[in-house]
Amino acid sequence: MSRLHTLIASTLLASATSATAQKWNYDFIVPTQGTFNAAIQAANNRPDKTRRFRIFVMSSHYRLHNAAPLKLTAPNTSIIGEWMQNTQVENCPQQEGIDITPTLWLSGADSTYIQDIELWSNFRNDARLYANAAVALRETNCKGNVLKQVSLLGTQNTYVTNDGGTTYLEDCRISGTRDFIHGGGTVFFNHCDITLANRGDASNTDIICAPTMQANDNNRAGYYFTSCYINGPEHQAGRYLLGRPAAGKPRVAFISTCMNIMPASQGWERNASIQPLQLAEFESLNATFELIDTAHRNGTVLTPEQVDAMDVQQVFAGWEPRWKSDQVPAPELTIQGRTITWQDTPEAGCYAVVRDRKIVGFTTSASYQVPAGTTEGSLFSIRCANQMGGLGQPSTPVQFSIRANRP
Repeated sequence: MSRLHTLIASTLLASATSATAQKWNYDFIVPTQGTFNAAIQAANNRPDKTRRFRIFVMSSHYRLHNAAPLKLTAPNTSIIGEWMQNTQVENCPQQEGIDITPTLWLSGADSTYIQDIELWSNFRNDARLYANAAVALRETNCKGNVLKQVSLLGTQNTYVTNDGGTTYLEDCRISGTRDFIHGGGTVFFNHCDITLANRGDASNTDIICAPTMQANDNNRAGYYFTSCYINGPEHQAGRYLLGRPAAGKPRVAFISTCMNIMPASQGWERNASIQPLQLAEFESLNATFELIDTAHRNGTVLTPEQVDAMDVQQVFAGWEPRWKSDQVPAPELTIQGRTITWQDTPEAGCYAVVRDRKIVGFTTSASYQVPAGTTEGSLFSIRCANQMGGLGQPSTPVQFSIRANRP
């Protein structure tokens, strides 16, 4: 079955099996109920970890002051930001290292869902320290994690993945310098922005990924970059490398990836003591979407048949992560006086009420009363939450006007 046919079949199956969602409220709202640290601790300490715990983080810049990395150890937890562009959690560790610097560490936290947030490890709050490990997100012993519209900012080792784990990323941004995607497991990057951070000089050769998984013909362990984009400063053009085998017998595949800045001619770094299972590309594109000739690189060129076996459904046999990341479309609103109503959306877990582009509340009903004192001409819209807690795009706004309703 081709990749296109597989995607169509998956979409039809998801539509056919959708059911009316159970309504719920977020379990913890930052900062209304406490800090980001307190939200993670509440998720860890809850008695029933079989039920999903949903954390919502209002748009702001949250700077952590942690002596040790913040760890989420409980499964079935969602961390949802208001928007990826303006909901940022920053950590400024004073010592560098993979075990010291993580802004967030997922340890045994199976089925974690993160959306619309930026995690930033800003080592010593000094942008010049690009040669130090600064981990935005680390995973150990986790299965079934999903990241949707998440930005991970760091330097070396921005995103540290875990052996034996499974993670799906969609529409995410990952930025760093050398080996900024590092580790093991089975990780699928779908339509992600891979950005080389600006060091401010051209004296260093950066490397996107340093995989360590023990891949073989009987497992699907590896890094799969599909329909991604590689961006960065112009001085990195022709200098960076796609990856290097760091340990184990790793597998990496870049499939239909647009390289807006081109890597060094060899493409990959080889290590005589570590033999990868696969360092490969398929239909890599340049900035004008023309096919790149990759036959001369240190890696291999995949066949269409090999690529078909690297579809999401093939990589994650028995698990379809895209169902979790599906967004719920917004309803059409009507307003009469102070009452805003809409038709209930069966798939929505709850509704976020947006006033002038800022979330001002949540509701599980299909109506909202505009509070007294609201400014004349305020625009209201609704965003629907999927069952993981992630919010879709806002509806077409309606305008509040008490004057228009006066006799």
